[in-house]
Amino acid sequence: MLAFFGIPLISLLSCAVGVVPYRMWRARRRPTRPARWAVIGAFLAVVGYAGAVLYGLAFTDPVAVCGQRTLDDDFPLVHVTVDAFPPDVACYWTDSGTYGPTHPTALGSWTMWAGTGVLMVALSFLLLTRQSRTSRWVRAGVIGALTVAAAVWVTGIDPVLDLSRTNLNDQCLYRKTVPPDTKLTRIEILDIRRTVFPPSVVCAYSDGEADLLADRWAAVLVCLSVSGALTAVALTQVVRAGRRTGLAE
Repeated sequence: MLAFFGIPLISLLSCAVGVVPYRMWRARRRPTRPARWAVIGAFLAVVGYAGAVLYGLAFTDPVAVCGQRTLDDDFPLVHVTVDAFPPDVACYWTDSGTYGPTHPTALGSWTMWAGTGVLMVALSFLLLTRQSRTSRWVRAGVIGALTVAAAVWVTGIDPVLDLSRTNLNDQCLYRKTVPPDTKLTRIEILDIRRTVFPPSVVCAYSDGEADLLADRWAAVLVCLSVSGALTAVALTQVVRAGRRTGLAE
């Protein structure tokens, strides 16, 4: 009950309270439209994250966040998982094996991602349109590469690192493909090794090993390499522009 009515109510109240300082800042500073959208996106991201973890209650009493599935409690709560980032509260019931867990704080998560998207677009527009000694395509490349790297980490790497041992075992089974023309019916998993940095989840089989995050980590490294190379180009352009300015003077 609290998750269904508490999050929207507190979030709406927070947004209403935030309107006052926003209007004061807008009237005093007279910012550009992209700057205003950046502030709005940042505020929505903060409110959405706070709502996604039910303003701290998800960490202190996650069972209360889930509540009851029905009024008669026909499907009792089995266990609850809480992820700090990306924020998620998953409630597992007795019928979750068929229908999956419920996510009572999904509204806050979607609000956070929407605000983050607005913030990133607004900041990118500000960085690309401002006067600079670096070319626009270099700045766009740096921003795009870092954005893709962050997206791969948040959506592809971090969720796998947060999986339980049982779920990781299932992922290792899925990774080990069995050709349909063979008679191999049993896959033996000897060990599962997990490291945070560099991120890796290594499944050890009887006939070899496989890293579940190898391709995603490689994508992150490629994006970071592209961003680093373009940053070097930007610094070179700044130095050359500075020399030209000095010679002109």
